[in-house]
Formats: sequence, C-alpha cells, structure tokens
Amino acid sequence: MVLIISGAAVYLGYNLKKENKPVVTEEALPVLGNKALDEAVTNFLLSKNEFSWKTEEGSTNFCVFQNLYPEKDIFPIYIWTRCGEFKIVDGKLEELSGMASPVKIDYPNELSYYDIEKFSYEKPGDGSLYDKDVKRIFPEEIWPRMSFELAPLNVKILERAKQALEL
Repeated sequence: MVLIISGAAVYLGYNLKKENKPVVTEEALPVLGNKALDEAVTNFLLSKNEFSWKTEEGSTNFCVFQNLYPEKDIFPIYIWTRCGEFKIVDGKLEELSGMASPVKIDYPNELSYYDIEKFSYEKPGDGSLYDKDVKRIFPEEIWPRMSFELAPLNVKILERAKQALEL
C-alpha cells in the first residue's frame, strides 16, 4: 500500500556560512496542523545528529516530512521524515548524505511554546530490528502506512534545496 499525504512540509536549512541560523525558503501549508508545530519539528530534526549531520563544511541540511497519522491531532505525532545534506558542486546540486525513516515524536505539553529541547523521539532500528520496532513504536492502525513511498518526499527535498541554494 502506498500512502501519499498532500500538503507541503515546512523546511529549514542550516548553512555554516550563515552561522547555523535557520533559513526559511518557502511559505508552506502546515503538515501537522499548525505552522509553529511544523517549524518546531523541523528544527528538532535538524538539531539531532541521527537525522541531520554535516560531512562537509559549507553544506546545507534540509528535512521534510509527512504526517502518517493525520487523524490524530495531539502528541505523540507520527511522521515519515526525509533529511539530507546538500551542496552545490560545479554548479550542480549534490546530496552528500541523507536519511529517511518513520519517527514518533512526543512533547510533554502541547499547549506551550514548542521548545525543541523538550521533544523526544523514537524510530525503528535498522535491519532485523525494523519490523519489531515498528510494532512497538507505532499504533497498529498506521502499520499499513509504514510501506511509505519516498518519491514525493525526495522530490520535495530536492526542490527545496534547489530553491534555497538558488539553482
């Protein structure tokens, strides 16, 4: 089963040349119900080495995501995330590193200002741990959605990287 959820993911890039300050490159519709939450989740993903890391100085990181459980509007939230590190090399966009995974994100008080230091997450392990962890971490009603088609997120992250890096 392929699940494609409409809506644009908020994304921010971190660029060493800009002193690691977020660069918002596009107005986006909220994926998780409100723009502040989308931005907080994006900043959280970009702050964690497990999702977003640097292999080369001057590269820029982006994360996009889709809501795997849009029927649920309180924490925890369940997303499929796609993060990547990009750089312009010889006038062409090159992805240096990246990852994609389903992720459960929790927050202690959803009514407060979203402090990325208070977010927590769980994601399935690799290889033989994946199926067991999916069943432990994610609600059964979204298991069929776990065979997520990455093509739409791959397109979004490439388009956003091109736009942000002015290609």
